[in-house]
Amino acid sequence: MALRSRRRPEDLADTFREFAFFEDVGDAELQTLAAMALCHDYPKNNILTYRGDPAASVFLVLSGRMKITLTNDEGREVIVSLLGPGGMFGLTSAVDGGAQLASAVTVEKSTIAKFNGKAFIRWTGSSPETRAAFVQDLTAKIRDLCQKIGEHALLSAKDRLLLTLLEIAEAEGEQEPGGTEVLFTRPTHQELAQRIGSSREVVTRLLAELMDSELLEADEGRVIRVPLSALVLRDD
Repeated sequence: MALRSRRRPEDLADTFREFAFFEDVGDAELQTLAAMALCHDYPKNNILTYRGDPAASVFLVLSGRMKITLTNDEGREVIVSLLGPGGMFGLTSAVDGGAQLASAVTVEKSTIAKFNGKAFIRWTGSSPETRAAFVQDLTAKIRDLCQKIGEHALLSAKDRLLLTLLEIAEAEGEQEPGGTEVLFTRPTHQELAQRIGSSREVVTRLLAELMDSELLEADEGRVIRVPLSALVLRDD
């Protein structure tokens, strides 16, 4: 059950400034956007919208995480993307008025700002800075989607798993002071399977193989160590 999260517009505008999408947007535009937002606290596994729902809202993660998923008739789920603070969903449907392209579900307790889709698109045209932010965000989403299509079409499940783990390490990992390795907490086997379009059993086997390589090293629990050099290679 969602609970209304009461935030003053000026405080919400300050939160927006922390996110890359809004870093070049002016104070007046941020205040306008903050006044449009409806903020709610959601529990884990709360469904925000289903694939095929009519276009209505744009969602912005203020804290926590949500997953964007596709599910077939047999119930098999693939995670298209994971969005942390600053992540947005619903822009494409807001632009063309079409149905939502995927489902959005919280994966942990989260605070989400929701905007009327049409009103948000009008806001993006309010200044050159808001238009530039909008175009940059859509471009990044298209680039990410093309990369994922290529990975699923051209790479083996093992390579997709490795790239996913390196992606998590780069986004969420912490480097020890003066160290040459990054530590990160891997998702569950089931979540990894959903992210690479495979099964939990296959991920369990492939993860064991990767741990025997020189790229990844198990630490404690679900913590994994990865050399900084591996992240450099991924960027190349």
